[in-house]
Amino acid sequence: MEKLILIEGENPVLIQKEIKNILNKLTDYELIKYDLSESIIDNVIEDLDTYDMFLKQKVIVCNNPLFLLEKTDFNEEKFLKYINNPSDNILIIIVSKLNSRLKITNLVKKTFKTITIKNLSYKDFIISNLDSYKMDNLVINYFLSKVGTDYNVIASELDKLKLYKSLEKVIKKEDIDLITNKNIESNIFDLIDAIVKKDKEKVYELYLHFINNGVEIIQIMILLANQIRLIYNVKVLNNLSDKEISNLLSVHEYPVKLARGKSINYSKKELLNLLYNLSILDEDIKNGNCLENVSFLTFIMQM
Repeated sequence: MEKLILIEGENPVLIQKEIKNILNKLTDYELIKYDLSESIIDNVIEDLDTYDMFLKQKVIVCNNPLFLLEKTDFNEEKFLKYINNPSDNILIIIVSKLNSRLKITNLVKKTFKTITIKNLSYKDFIISNLDSYKMDNLVINYFLSKVGTDYNVIASELDKLKLYKSLEKVIKKEDIDLITNKNIESNIFDLIDAIVKKDKEKVYELYLHFINNGVEIIQIMILLANQIRLIYNVKVLNNLSDKEISNLLSVHEYPVKLARGKSINYSKKELLNLLYNLSILDEDIKNGNCLENVSFLTFIMQM
């Protein structure tokens, strides 16, 4: 087993899966985690050089190694001395992307085993975690519309579905309706969809759903503004593909696809007016000039 491991990637679920694979190869270990934005490297090295009295091997996982991202003050001499002669304990450093312009990163590349975690689309992420289960494309898209685009939530809800369908191993739309918890972001898209269709009954139903589940009005307004802004940007960039827009706006492709479908129902001017009126409502609520529940309900009913 390598004693120095660097994991480079941005997907937290896949990173944790890789760490689990590493730990599964060990029989007896103590797992210790450090956040290097809060702790100094000296503490990590001291921990690595200290052995457990019961001879357990330590696995020390370090997040946020700022010295691999930017020029910063840290005990480089002590760090280099350790990586050139590591103990029997295991050091795992997690970084989103190495800054290749730093001299220290080249030294790390030479001494650490590097594991690169590739970014996956939501669909590919689901497929890679299905194992022996089956889920067709339409069901995958429906699943994403229900749970949103947080990788941790996707993984958690998929695990629940797999446990529920452990005998049949075929996941269907009705299973998703029965088992998964709906994400607030997907509910916001449902709210916009109901508003577009002038379905006031559905708008009121979703409003009550938010209130009854303890979601704050300000939180709903922030998410609603974010989605309206995305719809506006997609409308402006309508000549580009979903993938090109997602790269340009640094968002994933699936929300762009949903926003494109909604964009045809509003003009650019209407979307900008909605954002402006939301900002006015936000200011009135924060200044105590109106009753937030009543004012927000009135606003969405008139959209």
